[in-house]
Amino acid sequence: MNSTTKAWIAAGVGILFSIGLIVWQVKASHAAAVNLSADDMTQIAQDQAPQARQRLAADDAARKDFAKNVRELLAVAEEARSKGIAYRPDIKRQLELIRAIVISQNYAESQAGTPGAAQASDAEIEAFFKEPGQEDRFNQFLKDAQANNPMMAGQQIPPEQLKEIKKQLGQVMLGERRGTAAGIDKKRSIELQIMLEQARLLASTYAKETLIPNTKATDAEINAYIAKHPELDSKQARTKAEDVLKRARAGEDFSKLAQEFSTDPGSKDKGGDLGWFGHGQMVPEFEKAAFALQPGQVSDIVESQFGYHIIKVDEKRTETKDGKPDEQVHARHILIANGPPNPMGGTPKSPKDQARDAIEQEKEKGMIEEIVKRQGPHITIADNFAVTAPPPQQMQQGLPPGMMPSGPPDEGPPPETKVKPAPKAGAKK
Repeated sequence: MNSTTKAWIAAGVGILFSIGLIVWQVKASHAAAVNLSADDMTQIAQDQAPQARQRLAADDAARKDFAKNVRELLAVAEEARSKGIAYRPDIKRQLELIRAIVISQNYAESQAGTPGAAQASDAEIEAFFKEPGQEDRFNQFLKDAQANNPMMAGQQIPPEQLKEIKKQLGQVMLGERRGTAAGIDKKRSIELQIMLEQARLLASTYAKETLIPNTKATDAEINAYIAKHPELDSKQARTKAEDVLKRARAGEDFSKLAQEFSTDPGSKDKGGDLGWFGHGQMVPEFEKAAFALQPGQVSDIVESQFGYHIIKVDEKRTETKDGKPDEQVHARHILIANGPPNPMGGTPKSPKDQARDAIEQEKEKGMIEEIVKRQGPHITIADNFAVTAPPPQQMQQGLPPGMMPSGPPDEGPPPETKVKPAPKAGAKK
């Protein structure tokens, strides 16, 4: 299956959403009381990514958090069900498709040692779509895929790709039919996978339609939060930058001031030294100020997405690059950041963005806690369960056998993956 076809299949089953440690594809269906035993939780934990399994196997607190996350997921799914989301035609179709994918995939795995047993022939697929209603079902699948992915809306599908999508969907539907006949759907591990895969759709839909719109932070809330957290007040950062600038212009050693006050980890210990750089390598505000200075000059305060900069140019030169003159400067700077650095690396967030994130996370947490209180009596989750650590080769490969695909490319890295180091403050990304 090529990547474009995978994107259509994935678009047909929904959008990605995650809570806590659990990283299942979005999807949902189950009713009445839910009771997950210790054996059930072991099975669910064993289906997680190797890094998560390693942590769960070694840390009792992590297992309790994991059980809490499962409870939250199921509670939000039940809340969505109580609001009628599960009975909408588009959601019902996605629930049915998820069930088909899980059963078909597991049936194929069960037949892995029998050549040709799991794969339907082209003739069988053609016959399947000649059955009453199946062609209409395929056309509806394409419409749902376009509705779930705006980038596909109105997109004309080339005949060869359309044929491939139909073939893959036919394989899924026939795989479900054969798996059901073989009793695959009655296995507890399959029931759990269907339950959680489907619960993800309900939870993600409810989050998109209700949680997110109702947790938006207002300007008044943001300002109040910043007032209670002085470290986020940009006025204080600006005042500090102005004091450092006065000392630099009064003749104090620029390098020592950088070592003492700069918040740029990439240059602080080097006295703020950024080395040589040319046009296009720094963010526009920084570049404009640096190239306007002469050697020995110190800039006014320059504000960028990283915070407040004080720039000193040590040298300037012009080299020939691709037959054209290339102006370069050797500069150092002192950065006074707005609030703490971004813990995930990358561009630091502004104080308002940091306040907004904190407020919205707290609101979301509160709403989920209320949902758990409402739906909790119907959900019982064992939080004392065993998890076997993955073998070393799985840790190296990064994915356990049989793990559900995470959807189309570029949906972002899974939890617990390493992030790249933050870029040098002032550097253009």
